[in-house]
Amino acid sequence: MVYEVVDNSIDETVAGYCDRIKVTIHLDNSITVEDNGRGIPVDIHKTEKKPAAEVVMTMLHAGGKFDSQAYKVAGGLHGIGVSVVNALSEHLDLEIRRDAKVYHQLYRKGAAVTKLEIIGETKKTGTKIKFKADPQVFESIDYSFDILSQRLRELSFLNAGVHISINDERSEKKHDFQYKGGILSFVEHLNENKNPIHPKPIHFSVEKEGTFIEIALQYNDGYSESIFSFANNINTPEGGTHLSGFKSALTRTINFYAASNNLLKDVKENFGGEDVREGLAAVISVKLQNPQFEGQTKTKLGNSEVKGLVESVVNEKLGSYLGEHPPIARKIIEKVREATRARQAARKARDLTRRKSALDSDFLPGKLSDCQSKDPEDSEIFIVEGDSAGGSAKQGRDRKNQAILPLKGKILNVEKARFDKMLSSQEIRTLITVLGMGIGKDESDISKLRYHRVIIMTDADVDGSHIRTLLLTFFYRQLPELVENGYLYIARPPLFKVKKGKEEKYIKDEPSLENYLISTGVEKARLVANGNGSKIKGDKLKELIKKAISYEKILRKMERRKKEPKVVDAFVYDPTFKLSTLKKETDKIEAKLKKINNYLNNFYPEICPAEFYINSDEEHNCQMVTVKTRKNGITHETWINFNFLSTPEYEELRRLSQEIKKAGEPPYELEENNQHYQLNTIKDLVDCVFSIGRKGNYIQRYKGLGEMTPTQLWETTMNPESRTLLQVKIEDAVEADAIFTVLMGDKVEPRREFIERNALDVRNLDV
Repeated sequence: MVYEVVDNSIDETVAGYCDRIKVTIHLDNSITVEDNGRGIPVDIHKTEKKPAAEVVMTMLHAGGKFDSQAYKVAGGLHGIGVSVVNALSEHLDLEIRRDAKVYHQLYRKGAAVTKLEIIGETKKTGTKIKFKADPQVFESIDYSFDILSQRLRELSFLNAGVHISINDERSEKKHDFQYKGGILSFVEHLNENKNPIHPKPIHFSVEKEGTFIEIALQYNDGYSESIFSFANNINTPEGGTHLSGFKSALTRTINFYAASNNLLKDVKENFGGEDVREGLAAVISVKLQNPQFEGQTKTKLGNSEVKGLVESVVNEKLGSYLGEHPPIARKIIEKVREATRARQAARKARDLTRRKSALDSDFLPGKLSDCQSKDPEDSEIFIVEGDSAGGSAKQGRDRKNQAILPLKGKILNVEKARFDKMLSSQEIRTLITVLGMGIGKDESDISKLRYHRVIIMTDADVDGSHIRTLLLTFFYRQLPELVENGYLYIARPPLFKVKKGKEEKYIKDEPSLENYLISTGVEKARLVANGNGSKIKGDKLKELIKKAISYEKILRKMERRKKEPKVVDAFVYDPTFKLSTLKKETDKIEAKLKKINNYLNNFYPEICPAEFYINSDEEHNCQMVTVKTRKNGITHETWINFNFLSTPEYEELRRLSQEIKKAGEPPYELEENNQHYQLNTIKDLVDCVFSIGRKGNYIQRYKGLGEMTPTQLWETTMNPESRTLLQVKIEDAVEADAIFTVLMGDKVEPRREFIERNALDVRNLDV
């Protein structure tokens, strides 16, 4: 749904009218997509007698994609995208800036509930669509920031100059993408932390028989390939005719150049496709008027004529480039020749890892404790760090379907090793043999994998994290099919051990620890409600504390967005200050601001006196309030405007505030074991409950698997009924490739920058 809305903005970019697109994921998983294009037309449709915008939003096949004058090339084909998004949305808010006016219309489940009306004036143009997927239609409406980031990054690369941003208000993650060099910048980005063997990417673009073909490629001294293909700005991860044409032409062109220049004399055979793509970063983008994709998800291009067109362009342009740049050509040929030698050496080494049968255990390494089951779907293997944890795991496992493979120390970092060197590592050979699927693009066979749950189980300390990262690097670079098919997992041993008296309890993560401390803190506590003297206890008090914690977390997010949380709290506290308030006369707003100012003076005198200013918001035909406060000698400005009051975050704060008020007005009184605590704010109440919860508890951050008995290891980490497993997925391929390069590659400087950039986010430092 997000792709469909964004693609409409991209069509405006391709047509030359839009250079800025902003995507926001809100707290309630609603989405806003805003661009500065021309704005959807608002004139009355000749046949439908409705505004064109309403026709586009509610009727199938009503888009501009059929009219080649409107969009010469577009990713969408049938004009159904945004109307289907509307139909699948619980609600959709449309705002159009066009003809110096701001238009607004509201939809619910695809039907218009208001007319398209003018709400303000503006000098800007563009379209803003905010929608929330209907939870009655979708099982989950939880968006992945990484998946959306990958798509938006690709669109930015493929449309040179456009600025695309994504902001996740749930987690405070954000990205800004803008690449003036287009796919040439994309290739430079792929090789950013690697060592290119020629300074600039090879780049060419040709329009041939109505098809626009653009290709950029650059070799680095690494051993993995990164090739991305696109058709009409749509990522085709399964490739298709444009990718197969590129691969075959690349192999043929490099072999032809090498043979023509007598550079094959010490190689017994022609370079293979795998050889010429080792260390290659490349992007292939084609744009055509009638793309034929295999499947509705458009993951593979099927136009047969495109293969020949791409082949001829690569043969001609790459051949000419190599002929005109002999030093670069020789570097590339030398790189490919080394890859060929390594492949021939690896062929011999690979034989050592082969087994007679995928299920024949006669040749399995002695350190493996195999399971009794021979059915891969039922079988799982735990790759365990060290003999100590391996011993506990072997004793605690279910022998029927759980195998244990202890690893000795840290395996080889395959990011820095060529294939033949990797296969000389005993631990890696053992791992390949045990899994049974072989290795190498031409040799591996996922159908021969002996276990459909391959589980990495390491300690929760620095060494354990390093070993896990080394294993993930190996699987990502050498056995990606394992990840793509969903067979790779990470075990989640408990993070904390809580000891109270003689009792010990394992707690899996920080949210669970928070829940434990709340439960313990309210166990014997009573909250005296201000006003009626009633006492809140047990589950009701626990729920109140959880709501208060959620309230505080949202306020902290507001602070990171340059809004003073105490000012926001004051506006939220007044239930009558709503979005409609800004539509009223200035004197009525001023009356409400006096109440808010009194609240600030009573509860937050440290930021007072506060100054209030009322200004006009012409775009929304209403007012906006600016609040100036001082904190640590610095003046802060907080804007309370139309956009802020219409956010899901503000609505959620209002809802939580009303729930919390049911316990009475502050200050609060908490009783616990004949002790009385006087608390001024809800934050003080939360802190007090946590403090009571920690009393008498010794909380240890848990580190080693070997510290647990086999029974404890089974119950907390290995038992399918009670354990937690993380499934490893590739959601953002470009980001994944970059992070492995930074953390595990040759260059030290990017790794140092990564550590410095993320140092302040570290919560548990193991030193």
